[in-house]
Amino acid sequence: MKYEWGVLRTSVCLLLAGVLLTPAHARQPAYLSWTALEQYQAQSHSLTFTPSQEPQGYLLIWPEVDQAHRWLGVAHYWQQQQWQVSLLLPEDKQSQFDASDEHASAAQQAWQSQQLLRLNAAAPETSAGAEQAYQVALLQGSAALWYQQGVDAGDIALPQALVLFDALPSTRAQQSMLAISLARSPYPILDIYSQPESPLAWHNQQQRHQQLQRREKTGYAQMFIKEPTRLNKSLSGWLVRLGWLPLPRHAPLYLQEQHSESGISRPRHATSAGPTAPP
Repeated sequence: MKYEWGVLRTSVCLLLAGVLLTPAHARQPAYLSWTALEQYQAQSHSLTFTPSQEPQGYLLIWPEVDQAHRWLGVAHYWQQQQWQVSLLLPEDKQSQFDASDEHASAAQQAWQSQQLLRLNAAAPETSAGAEQAYQVALLQGSAALWYQQGVDAGDIALPQALVLFDALPSTRAQQSMLAISLARSPYPILDIYSQPESPLAWHNQQQRHQQLQRREKTGYAQMFIKEPTRLNKSLSGWLVRLGWLPLPRHAPLYLQEQHSESGISRPRHATSAGPTAPP
């Protein structure tokens, strides 16, 4: 049994290496069987990467359809930084259903309920009375609309920081829905675009800019990154600026003093999730 499990683990590692080294355009979504991985969680249909020590933070990644393999490298990086990472497997219906539909079909409502169960099942568990660890939710594409809808409805616990990667709804109703939700949010947001010059990105930026100004939202930042694999350093820098990660050891002394005097500290509880915006 030990030999067979060792062979399986070796095979999985080779498959992961192949996925990460294969160009994005050449990868197939079914290249790797998720259920073959030891990190697979059947209840939430996700991969959970647990650190070797006490988790320093919790990261939820919900990718766009057919993009999950591109985030394996990001998940492994944060696991090595002693974070617990949940990589939620995307489903086709998240890009087929319309989150802005005010008269959603029974099929869509049932699917939404299923996603809420998955998200809550993937949430980190803390024992009663334990310090609440902060959580960063990283959403790509269509996942942003569904996640924010669940947060706004109170069906999902508030994240303490939100990262968007190419969250670019195509219809005006969806663009407005996401822009309003982001402007109302009480947590800091990092909004990342891989192609900021595209018309779709421009329209979404305009909608968000208007809503952010109208509601005087604070704690919002934009960034341009081509590939998710280049996200780790930028995300680390953003969390350092928030005061949630320590400066690197080689950082200049004046930056370390400035960082310690900034008055920004890691949230201790879900209710202290960062800068707030008026409702």
